[in-house]
Amino acid sequence: MKNLPVPLCAGLLALSVVRLSAMELSADYHVPFTPENAIIGYFSPTKKPVLSIKSGATVRIDGGGGQRWGEGDPNAWLKENNVPVTIETCPALAETVRVLKETPRIEGVTTGHLLVGPIYIEDAEPGDSLEIRILDVTPRIPYGTVGARPGSGALGDSVPRPYTKVIPLDLKRNAGTFDDGVEIPLGPFMGVMATCPADSEGPNRKSGPPGVFGGNLDCKELVAGSTLFLPVFQKGALFYTGDPHAAQGDGEITVNAIETANTCTLQFFLRKGVKLNAPRAENSTHYLTFGLDPDLDKAMHMAIMETIDFLKEKQGYDFFKAYTLASIGVDFRVTQVVDKTQGIHGMIPKKIFTKDSDHYWYRAR
Repeated sequence: MKNLPVPLCAGLLALSVVRLSAMELSADYHVPFTPENAIIGYFSPTKKPVLSIKSGATVRIDGGGGQRWGEGDPNAWLKENNVPVTIETCPALAETVRVLKETPRIEGVTTGHLLVGPIYIEDAEPGDSLEIRILDVTPRIPYGTVGARPGSGALGDSVPRPYTKVIPLDLKRNAGTFDDGVEIPLGPFMGVMATCPADSEGPNRKSGPPGVFGGNLDCKELVAGSTLFLPVFQKGALFYTGDPHAAQGDGEITVNAIETANTCTLQFFLRKGVKLNAPRAENSTHYLTFGLDPDLDKAMHMAIMETIDFLKEKQGYDFFKAYTLASIGVDFRVTQVVDKTQGIHGMIPKKIFTKDSDHYWYRAR
């Protein structure tokens, strides 16, 4: 097995970039949210790609969401919850209604994440890896929702009844209004970013539990300015994204973040022959490793081993040095505990590597 070389660990394809707003960002391609581009609740290796791109291309992807009206009248639900738009005046909601109505379903998968994809990356083959630079993520609707139901989330049957809370979003102030005098800082991100899983996962792998292909990681660190590295398991990589969030706490304990609809702008780089065992990520201040397992203790074990492997690759350390540094210099956080496969992510501070130069591509204003 070929290990991940240090340049990819450190994201050293240097590019000085100043973050632009969604309106200012240019992209090589645009993927709208339509029934043809959408897939609901699973990853398919046979769905026709919505786009074929070369390494280095930038893609703006519209996503949908906010559909907590259930089987009722969407406009009545919006009015009841004091949301200042209608289906007719909000394109993202109109697109969501159409996608829910017209997107083909398969037997056994009747609900799930509203996904867009796949995007085919030319020359990608199993054993390669895909670098996804997250240039921007911006909500498309003026609200998000969060809620819980009995039998779901961290508290399970302690929840007495289903409920939903609507969170108005103020993008100018970068805040979500939870209550009078209580605001949540926004950190928009895509809960699902995935390469298509390996054939061993089955032909129509459900999108709920994350895996070594990424998927429903629900990691709140994957905001604009971060980079996600994913293993490739299918020809063309077949990238999917969806599950838009406006903000989330580590753990995602109710089973929800602030669920909304986002537009994301992503840049894709193919890393030929660079093999990964699990997702990795990076931002301007940290390297991230992931552990994933239905058992949270085993997820922690995986995250520690991934961190040790990273430190071996980056610093040339043996097990003893890597394990010791992981104990005193790395924070391990609970990503989420609600997606059946639970998550831990290790946060490795870049500042502990005092001889490293800063070549990361992202520069904040």
